[in-house]
Amino acid sequence: MKNTGSSSGATVWVVLIAVVVFFGLFRFLLLGGAALLGLALAGLLVWLSAGFITSRTRATRQTAPTDDDADADDDDEQPAGPRWSGQPSAEEARAAGASNMRTAWISWHLRSLPRPEESRDARLLTGTLSVVPQADWDADRLRQHGRALWSLRGSARRHGLIDQVDARLDRVVAMISDATDEEFDTSLGQVNDQYLYHPDRAVRTAYLEGGALGVEHIMDAVTAARAQAREDAATRAAAESLAKQRTAALRALRETRRPTEDRDARAAWEEEARKLEE
Repeated sequence: MKNTGSSSGATVWVVLIAVVVFFGLFRFLLLGGAALLGLALAGLLVWLSAGFITSRTRATRQTAPTDDDADADDDDEQPAGPRWSGQPSAEEARAAGASNMRTAWISWHLRSLPRPEESRDARLLTGTLSVVPQADWDADRLRQHGRALWSLRGSARRHGLIDQVDARLDRVVAMISDATDEEFDTSLGQVNDQYLYHPDRAVRTAYLEGGALGVEHIMDAVTAARAQAREDAATRAAAESLAKQRTAALRALRETRRPTEDRDARAAWEEEARKLEE
């Protein structure tokens, strides 16, 4: 009986040890298999990346220009200063210089530039242009009209009236300049560092030349405004003189109650007007 109990206990221990060993081996295999699978995937990714980099490098070497090709391209370009992608040309710098000078001049005399209007209604634009500035307007009223014009430049460009708006705007600002005698500092019109301190000397020179063109535009605008003012004054004086003559002719016609038999009322009117002109 003792031998049978001892053998049964030994059998139980052997089974327990076998189970523990089995689970240990099974867990080891699981962990080891996952590690091996991860290493295999990592190696595959490295291999694919190396192939992609190699192909890109080979394609870059095939498409890259040689030194002789680069020298030939440099000979075709302008020799003044270094050039790179996105560099403004001299023409763009000259146009920017003229535009900056004119905008600074307008801003100086209008005191502030309003935000552009987003309205697409052309009636607001045509209504603003129909208001002609008069010589007896003060500076505040001229500024109000000028700000309205500036805010409608976007709409004017959309409707093809930008030239008319800019011409009217130049006239209004020139009238403010004459009315206030405020001296505009031209240095305010050349503050664009993108062109003023550009590495390319040709671009810097063109920007300064554009500023000079902007000053000439301002001088032309002031001259044209003064000539327009003289023409308006002459037209107004002529209209007033004609009005006086016509009023006098009508007064004389009223006083001629009974014209002669061989003349009608219109003939009497014309005769009285001729006498006044003489």
